[in-house]
Amino acid sequence: MQCLAGVGPDLIDSYNAFQLAAYVNSGIAEDLTDALQRSGINVKAQTFPGIQGAGIYGGRVYGVPADLSVDGIWVHRDILWRAGISEPHGPWSWEQLAKLAQRLTIRDAGGRVIQYGLLIDWNWKDFFCTYGAHVFSPDGKRCTLDRPEASRAIAMMHDLVYRYKVSPTPVEAASMSAKGGWGSGAIAWFGAKRGAMALGGRWWLASLRKYSGIDPGVIECPNGGFRRFFGYGRATLINKHSKHREGALAFLRGLSTATYNREVNLDADGVCAFRQFATSGSLLDDPQHPAEHDNDVWVDLAQLAVPDETSPYIDGATVSRLIERQLDLVEENQKDPASAMRDAKRDIDEALAAADSK
Repeated sequence: MQCLAGVGPDLIDSYNAFQLAAYVNSGIAEDLTDALQRSGINVKAQTFPGIQGAGIYGGRVYGVPADLSVDGIWVHRDILWRAGISEPHGPWSWEQLAKLAQRLTIRDAGGRVIQYGLLIDWNWKDFFCTYGAHVFSPDGKRCTLDRPEASRAIAMMHDLVYRYKVSPTPVEAASMSAKGGWGSGAIAWFGAKRGAMALGGRWWLASLRKYSGIDPGVIECPNGGFRRFFGYGRATLINKHSKHREGALAFLRGLSTATYNREVNLDADGVCAFRQFATSGSLLDDPQHPAEHDNDVWVDLAQLAVPDETSPYIDGATVSRLIERQLDLVEENQKDPASAMRDAKRDIDEALAAADSK
């Protein structure tokens, strides 16, 4: 509302294709395609495709990507070493990960887990990408959540918790947080060595660097037959109503420079968005953090990252809400993955029909 009233910020961060579509369709985001080209910035050619969905919509450029994150598998090298396990390398499958995680899950005499083999934050888009699942058909007109690959993706996530028993259930996760001393969420639990492995991005280092006595490594995320991974991050847009357009453009030009991209790499805020700087010394050989020698894995993942999906016929926030409402039931083991995906498709189809009738 502030933007539409002319009193909003000059710059706006877009964190996914859903947000960008909302900014564009509401008339807030300025089309920067020509202005950026005149500045020598070709977002489509120069940045990783995995983050372009936050800045490109309908073939037009509205924002400059600022960083990119892709999830890999964090491992505690010392835990693997003590278990007599050699550090694996990708490409590999989710089934291989599950079997390894079973070897690394430790229970006390009473059967209570004291070390999980794998920690996940129910990152369903990670699984979707690697199984080749899609929310929509290429034209965005049909929801495809009832296809087998969507069910397989969610089934694997469910199986890690309830079949292989290597990841905490919601009840177990709440219990870990309630006991105190561990913090909350996968990052804190991994840092405290409550998990031997964890699914997460390079940005975790902002927290993990604060933990002492850990030696984390990174492995390529497993795949379910498709070696492609979900890319996320942010792009910065210019408010169409900005009164400081030239200054805002100068800021966006700064996002494409070596100086800015170097800072992203050094601060471990994911991987820099501009590909030419991803193989520079600031990422692959940081003298301040010599133990972080798996950064080439993050670069490989970035090269294989794909952006979020959208449909021009339905609001992305609505889509996410309808899917996650079903996934909450799967996570609680109250619904099987195939039924959840069918019901999510039904709900999204109804929303599509309602939008089409307006």
